[in-house]
Amino acid sequence: MREVIVLSIYQSSGFGRRSEQTALLTGLSRRSEDWGINSVLNKKERKSILGYWSLRYLFTLIVGLVIIGAISTLWIRHTTIENRLNVTHLVAQEIADRIVSSNGRILEGPLFENILKDRSQALNFPEAPTAVVLDGDGRVLTSNRRPGKGVRLGEQVPSSLYEERESTIKLDQKTAYIISEPIQNNEETIGYVLLAQYKSILAKSNQEYGLLFILLFTLGLLGWLVIYYLTKQLTKPIQETIDAAKVVSEGNYEVTITQQPKEKELAELTETFQDMAGKLQKLELVRSELLAGVTHDLKTPVTSISGLLQAIRDEVVSEEEAREFLDLSLKETDRLKVMIQDLLTFNTFVAGSLPVYPKRQSMNDLLNELKRQWQTTEEIPFLHLDLPEDPVMVFVDENRVKQILMNLLLNAKQAMTVSSGQIKILLETEANTALIHVQDEGGGIPEQDQPYIFERFYRGSNKKLVVRGLGLGLSISSLLAKAQNGELHLMESSINGTTFTLRLPLAE
Repeated sequence: MREVIVLSIYQSSGFGRRSEQTALLTGLSRRSEDWGINSVLNKKERKSILGYWSLRYLFTLIVGLVIIGAISTLWIRHTTIENRLNVTHLVAQEIADRIVSSNGRILEGPLFENILKDRSQALNFPEAPTAVVLDGDGRVLTSNRRPGKGVRLGEQVPSSLYEERESTIKLDQKTAYIISEPIQNNEETIGYVLLAQYKSILAKSNQEYGLLFILLFTLGLLGWLVIYYLTKQLTKPIQETIDAAKVVSEGNYEVTITQQPKEKELAELTETFQDMAGKLQKLELVRSELLAGVTHDLKTPVTSISGLLQAIRDEVVSEEEAREFLDLSLKETDRLKVMIQDLLTFNTFVAGSLPVYPKRQSMNDLLNELKRQWQTTEEIPFLHLDLPEDPVMVFVDENRVKQILMNLLLNAKQAMTVSSGQIKILLETEANTALIHVQDEGGGIPEQDQPYIFERFYRGSNKKLVVRGLGLGLSISSLLAKAQNGELHLMESSINGTTFTLRLPLAE
């Protein structure tokens, strides 16, 4: 919109030639395209796990180390001041003991300066403290600072500074500690030794701070390397899974993930993906077989109908044979209609638009009615019912339940190889559920086919070459059961027969 407004103003003002206007429009359009492309690229730009999380871990580590360093610095500073104050008390006591002569007089010579210098060097003081010797009245007798540098001989010192063993004052806008120790002779206080030192000098401890910095730097570097290594190890199986997913998306389902992570979640991810790839490969094979099977099953009745009608039209058959051919064509048409109806029903169920109307009714009556219907339409095999004496009341759609059971009965009939066998329906209850077991005496479902019998369009290996169909019967039956808050399961299958169980909710 902005470009259009600029162009309109430019044209209406009369400035520039047409070529210049065209160049302006082209430039603005390209800029708009660049903006659009950049915005799309910025939206799609993503960082890797290795870069994203390792940097955040590093930032968190640095923040943590800075906090630890600050706390450690304060602790070292406080401890250093306390230790040096204690040592300063000891030095002041030594001076007070050694500057008293045998006759009880305070020696004013350089003795205490030498003591102070020696002890400051031995105890690694950053700077020797200011020392002042007072008489009993608090006047300055001598000092290690030359007169004229803040100390005057004979000056009266406030009693609060030497009567307390430790105090603080402000000197030159800085905090200073004053250490006082009495000079005694025969238990009589004849003077005081004052040692003064700035707090900033007492807190100096370059060696400890250097060691702390080296320690924190080493911990930070080691932590970063460990975090980087662990994150990289974490991303390896994920990256391999991503690469395998790209291969699968291209239609190649034969993938193998070589990374075997020890972490539970990553191991489950890789194993689940490999299982999914295996199932997709199996379903792709099923899809290929389905395409061939459905094409064949739909083409066969159409071809039969076309051939029969062609024979009738060409009058190559007698009238009686023509009538028979028409009957065969109608049967093939009905079979084609059933397959198309199965497809429509399945699509309707998948879309969630197939209506179900449940109501309270007796499962005993429903099964008895189903048996009468079966005996009317099917001569063999015989259907046997095993029902409880008390009626089992359920909350279901009668027609949909019949559709499920009729499909199971037809599958059971197709599995029966001998006419002497029978199909049995057993009704029982468990908790708040009605259980309907449909048992046959057929040859069973092959073990390799059992996990896939409820998959859409799947047809077993022993059935797809014998019985026509689309492989939707059990899929539709399972969807019908779920639509009524029930479930359809394959309970067992062997060479002695197969049992399906339909679970339906009891009516309250």
